[in-house]
Amino acid sequence: MKKYTPKENIRRLSTAGIVILVGLFLLKYIPMQLWGDAILFDASAHISIAMFVLYILWFFIDQNKSWRIPFFIFSLVILAIISLQRIITLAHNDTGLLLGLILSTVAIGTSQWDVIQKKIEF
Repeated sequence: MKKYTPKENIRRLSTAGIVILVGLFLLKYIPMQLWGDAILFDASAHISIAMFVLYILWFFIDQNKSWRIPFFIFSLVILAIISLQRIITLAHNDTGLLLGLILSTVAIGTSQWDVIQKKIEF
């Protein structure tokens, strides 16, 4: 596995952050302006931001192979807690949480596209 320079890692983080910001603008703030603040199907900023923070932490965790599985379990627990809290407080429905998850996944995938592209073969 190739080691990336700090400059490359900062570019990856910046790309993911920009995609999340643009996505939240399009999938959260514009729908809130159109249908009001009380809508439940807008993209969850809590999920998107949490995944971005977990992505930042991954750059440190990835250096130690024995920490990877515990980190994935920790990440799933954190995202599950946030999701349950957002549903219980009626701040989002499953569509809003799914949009936040998809947005974050697309952002991380976009920032890691060169790595993903090498692993996908047709």
